[in-house]
Amino acid sequence: MTTTDFYTLKDKDDNLVFAAINMVVLLADYGAPIPEELTENGKLKELGSEWWTAGEIEQKSGVDLAPDMKVEGPEGYGSRGRRRDFITEETFNIDFTPQEARRRTLEMYYDLGTGEYKNGSYYAKKRRAAKMKEYSSIIIGYDGEPENEIYPYWIFPKVTVEKRGKQSVTQTNALTYPLTLAAKEDPAYGALFGFGITGPGFTPELAQKMGVTGVQKLLNDSFKYSVKGATGGTYTISINGKMTATIEYNATAAAIQAAIRASGENEATVGGTVDAGFTITKVSAEPTVIATGLTGGGFPKTVEVTKQ
Repeated sequence: MTTTDFYTLKDKDDNLVFAAINMVVLLADYGAPIPEELTENGKLKELGSEWWTAGEIEQKSGVDLAPDMKVEGPEGYGSRGRRRDFITEETFNIDFTPQEARRRTLEMYYDLGTGEYKNGSYYAKKRRAAKMKEYSSIIIGYDGEPENEIYPYWIFPKVTVEKRGKQSVTQTNALTYPLTLAAKEDPAYGALFGFGITGPGFTPELAQKMGVTGVQKLLNDSFKYSVKGATGGTYTISINGKMTATIEYNATAAAIQAAIRASGENEATVGGTVDAGFTITKVSAEPTVIATGLTGGGFPKTVEVTKQ
C-alpha cells in the first residue's frame, strides 16, 4: 500500500483563498438582459443602460450573502432521524447598505414612485401598488491587483426587497439605506442564482487547482496567418481537433475570435486586420487554416501559420 503524510493529504493552497476587497452591487428592473459573460479579453464588459449601480456600500456592513434551505421528511419508529430528505424551501438573501442617495436607491428603500426635479426640489410619493417590484441583480467582488484582477460574482435573475433596515438620523450619522433582497426562482434563467469567477488573474492554472473541468493547457506562443488578397469565399480554422464554423474572407479579428471560442478554445484571443494579418494567442495547440473555400488573389492555396 502506498503511504503519504498529513500535509500532502491536506494539500493547502493559499492561491485558492479569494476575497472581495471591493464590491459593486448592480441592479436592473426585472426582465433586463442578463449577460452570459462579464468579461472579454480580461476586461469587464460595459453593461446596458438598463443596469444601474448602488454606488459605495457601507464598509462595516459589507454585503452579506445568505443561502439557506429547509429540509423535511418522514420519520419512523425505531429509526433515528429522517428516513428520506426532501428540500421543501430554498432561499438566498442579500443584505447591504448603500450610502449614496441615488434616485433608484431611494425608490427601492422607500418604495417610491418616480419623482422629478422641480422648482429646486426632488419629491416622490410612496407607491400604492400591492405587487412587489421585481429586479435583477449582479454583485461583483474585486480581488487581486491591476492587470491581474479576479472578480468573484453572483447573478440573481429575480429579486425583491424583503426588508428595509432602520435609518439612524443623528448629528454624527450619514443617511444610509439598509436593504435586504430576497432571490426568487426565475423560469427563464432556470435557477435561483448563479456564481462565477472571472478576470485576467483567474488563469487556467488557477481554475485547474480549483478542480474546474473543461480547463485547457494554453500555449505561450502566438500564431500569425494572412488571407490577404482573397476576394470572396470562406475558410475555417482547426485547433487541437476542434474546427470553427466557416469564416468570411473579410472577417474582422473579433469575428474570428468569436468563431474560435465557439469551437471550444474558450480563452483564444485574435488581433490584427486582413491587410496586416491576424495573430492568435491563448490556444491549446498550433492552429491550421483551411482555405480551400477562398477565391481570388491566388486562392485557394495553402495558408502558412507562423509561430511568433
